[in-house]
Amino acid sequence: MLEAQNAQIPYERKPGKIHSFFALKFHEGDEDRAKVEAIEAALNKAGIEITLMARDVEKWGEAKIPEGKTLMRDYAFPAMQKCDCNIIEFSEKGVGLGMNAGYCFAIGKPIYIIAKPGSDISTTMANVAEKVIFYDRPEDLIEPFTQIAKNFPRVILASSSVYRKQQMIDAEIPFEVIASNADETPDTSKSFENQLAEIAMRKATTVLDATRERGLRLILAADQNTVFDGKMYGKPKSIEEARALVAKMRGRDDIYEYTGNAFLLADGDKILEKVNVTDIARLAIDNISDDELDAYIADGRCMSCCGSLVVGNNPFVHIIEGRKSTAKGITLELADELLKRLTNQK
Repeated sequence: MLEAQNAQIPYERKPGKIHSFFALKFHEGDEDRAKVEAIEAALNKAGIEITLMARDVEKWGEAKIPEGKTLMRDYAFPAMQKCDCNIIEFSEKGVGLGMNAGYCFAIGKPIYIIAKPGSDISTTMANVAEKVIFYDRPEDLIEPFTQIAKNFPRVILASSSVYRKQQMIDAEIPFEVIASNADETPDTSKSFENQLAEIAMRKATTVLDATRERGLRLILAADQNTVFDGKMYGKPKSIEEARALVAKMRGRDDIYEYTGNAFLLADGDKILEKVNVTDIARLAIDNISDDELDAYIADGRCMSCCGSLVVGNNPFVHIIEGRKSTAKGITLELADELLKRLTNQK
């Protein structure tokens, strides 16, 4: 028999979608499986994807929970933490459903109860739920959950950068990507800090405009350049340019990553709160040999990084002042308070 594995729930959500834990009281046989598949099809149409222990961990009875582990503690609770919310089918009561609701309520995950008309919904369960939805057919769930998905508080990263996406994943922040097509031409009459903050805000407001039909959301945008010897560098235009620049930086400790950040907490077309600031991190580069430099350039990653510098997984680039997140591409610490406000609205 297979050994059960934790459910795979990516932090990057599909645009306009949310991910929910799903629970109901199971019985032997295939009846519940067919029931779940019908409900899931309706929820998918509404913009909701689900994780289900019976399918995603136990593989419909083909995977075994290892000795010393339990389904709820070791598999269900971690999955609930990664999900946006919890949907519980409560037409029939079950002890596990109460534990499920209690845990999600304790960690601040919204709970939605669905049940057939006439079902006995306990006062406790009704009180912890954001909403109780009665349905005759699975299709009846599409309209109410479409509205829930549309208005669900979410984080939108206004960038397709693999490095910024990895920062979001490392920070365990669920997010969706809507890349901005804003004009990134700098106003060179302004300081480096103001140029980057302004471009980051253009990116954020472009995504704000594109999502005006959405409800509460936090838009995270950033723009980064490397400053060295009084000049600002973006991504290199050629391998030769990248090699020449890194060669000049060897042995220097006065290389700076300037990251303009623009974070908008918005509801519809209204901005509730914003952060717009450029943060700076100082780097040092070891005096690497030509062979080491050639090997680094041959890797190719330098072509997608400002100043040709890969920060974080690079043994000869060191952050000696400032935040690691700033050096990587977006200063997530500056969004902490906005994230708290967003989460408190769920």
